[in-house]
Amino acid sequence: MLTGHALDTATLATWLSTEAIGLFMARGWLASGGARAARQRPARPEVMSLPVLVGHAGLNAAGMLCWIIFVATGAEPVGLLAIALMAPAIGLGISTVAIWTPYPAPRHRDRKPGDARDATLVTGARHPAPGVLPEHVVRRALEDEVLSQRLVDELLERNLVEPPVRSVGLSLRPLVPLSHGALAIVTFVLAVMSVVAAA
Repeated sequence: MLTGHALDTATLATWLSTEAIGLFMARGWLASGGARAARQRPARPEVMSLPVLVGHAGLNAAGMLCWIIFVATGAEPVGLLAIALMAPAIGLGISTVAIWTPYPAPRHRDRKPGDARDATLVTGARHPAPGVLPEHVVRRALEDEVLSQRLVDELLERNLVEPPVRSVGLSLRPLVPLSHGALAIVTFVLAVMSVVAAA
């Protein structure tokens, strides 16, 4: 079992690993246009909240800085401050999981109503692939009896003739945030044990 300085160092190692995975996730979020989409809140509540993400990263970075000072000096109040900063950082991180699942969320280009790629049965266009009909298409079709009948006929035809395409395979993408969260919890437990051992 780790004791003393070895426990402090192990905590720092898991903390740095957690930060590295977090930076990897943030890079993917930025590359997929996450920052651009975040500016559209609250109109799009499904996108990541930039203040939540910045708060999560900022609290965690401040806590890690305090932990480095604790490892270097052995000052218990600084170690306690690191733990106190880590707790809300983990809470904010957990709150992002509800929004950002699965990781990284598949991005679709924004489509405007009437786009040729939409399943616009209203205009008589064929749906290019099985999937969910846009709400504006269904709403428009339900307002007109002829269009409603066409919608039902085409949905029945498509589902009877074209079986739904299901992709079978194992995706490793969820392991990225899962390992980030698991390492964060391990880091928190190690930090508490380290501060208790120092006392």
